[in-house]
Amino acid sequence: MKRFLGLIIAGLLFSGISWGHDVRGIVVNSKQRPLKGVKVWKKNTTESVKTDKMGLFVFQNLKATDTLVISVSRKKDVVIPVDTLTRFSVRIDKKDYTLFSGGKEIRQEYVRKYRARVNSNVLTHEQIVSMSANTIYDIFKGGAIPGVTVVGETITIRGGSSLSLDNEPLFVIDGTVYESSQEADSAISVNDIEKIEVLKDGAIYGARGANGVIMITTVKK
Repeated sequence: MKRFLGLIIAGLLFSGISWGHDVRGIVVNSKQRPLKGVKVWKKNTTESVKTDKMGLFVFQNLKATDTLVISVSRKKDVVIPVDTLTRFSVRIDKKDYTLFSGGKEIRQEYVRKYRARVNSNVLTHEQIVSMSANTIYDIFKGGAIPGVTVVGETITIRGGSSLSLDNEPLFVIDGTVYESSQEADSAISVNDIEKIEVLKDGAIYGARGANGVIMITTVKK
């Protein structure tokens, strides 16, 4: 294993590429085989990359205070503080993982993901970040919350009963009401969302809430 990883890292070092603030790594399985298509993202952002056919990835312009997250499965993550790292490798085993860097081996347990219940109408900041979404539409694609669908630039909640031609719910961002998903998407960055709650019964907003309400709370800065 060490020889295999050593060859990979040696190749990178003598490739003539300047490291700068870039961080490069390789992800392999327990049989030392490269893992292709593994998602790696910067924690609390939507920035992400995927490993290539050799299990390699590069993340650019990282700070020492940043943290990289490697998605192992729907329930487990590898979490690695960048600190002074410029290159490393990770071996993914069944119960834990091993980080190889600077001639050292560090064995760690996975960070467990705690997801909302399937029928939950709430999305947390961590869940949203893990989606690598760039827009509000991206968040709801794929059934993140049951009953909420996206067609083009239109979001609907199943059970809406508006008498108008507009079947979109209301969007309320930190108390401010937006009449359409386009307005809401233009008003907020996905990175700033702390929580999204979907109210299928928007009676508290009268007739305007007949199609439901999507409540968005932003991160307090």
